[in-house]
Amino acid sequence: MLLHTFQHIPGVGPWREKDLWSKGIRTWDDFPDGGIVISRKADTVARQRIAEAREALARKDLKELARLVPPREHWRLFPEFQDDAVYFDIETDGSQTQVPTVVSLFDAAGLHVFIQGRNMDALPEAMATRRLWVTFNGSCFDVPVLKEYFGAKNFPVPEAHIDLRFVTRRLGMGGGLKEIEDKLGVGRPPHLKGVNGYDAVLLWRAYLRRGDVEALRYLVEYNLYDSFQLRSLMDLAYNKGADDLNLDVPRLKVFERGDLLYDVSRLLLELGPTERDLDTLARVRAMEQDS
Repeated sequence: MLLHTFQHIPGVGPWREKDLWSKGIRTWDDFPDGGIVISRKADTVARQRIAEAREALARKDLKELARLVPPREHWRLFPEFQDDAVYFDIETDGSQTQVPTVVSLFDAAGLHVFIQGRNMDALPEAMATRRLWVTFNGSCFDVPVLKEYFGAKNFPVPEAHIDLRFVTRRLGMGGGLKEIEDKLGVGRPPHLKGVNGYDAVLLWRAYLRRGDVEALRYLVEYNLYDSFQLRSLMDLAYNKGADDLNLDVPRLKVFERGDLLYDVSRLLLELGPTERDLDTLARVRAMEQDS
């Protein structure tokens, strides 16, 4: 896909890129070394930018490629850097300060869950290991919330961030994450249908106030789906983008969550009560006896 990209050249947008393709200049290799393609001045810059991008791709320099390619086209970077990607989503306590309660990550190493009061402090280090972040509305919500909570100086910055909310909208797939999943045939199991962000707040409150571990497990499962479903959506969005551009590039095999569900079940079972949970439960029981 990147070899077909010309929008890293100043003055080349979607229309001019398609015009180059129509003239037989389908890849960087097709851009002639001599003659006039766009204009004499623009061609000099174009050849320079193509050389810079070619060198960056050879080095697997995601940061440089993300600088060259317009943010709206960062989805084109995905196939080359998918092994460096992390898909993540957060839940918050619903307060004005939006404290993160559960954050789940899915990457090449598997699933990771970070819970307020347990291991949330380890989240920045975990996210710093991945160069490409994939979210749904994460640039507007998840990342700002995490930066505010941890402090901008203590929170990592990715080399590239693909926000699928905007990618899918450009591809004509409007709506929220769960609505898009259903339209694409990758919806959630029945017990998670209809669960929303406010339910996540209520589940957290139930866990916090009563030490209700089952509420925590339900919340974590809901949040896990919000993260690993992004992998399937990323694959589907990339393939649709390539279809819409009518490019002769390999389509991605769409991730299937089946092999992951055992890990989800195992992780949920490991979420046993902490000492604090047991203390909370004992306190609630004592209050009930006194009343």
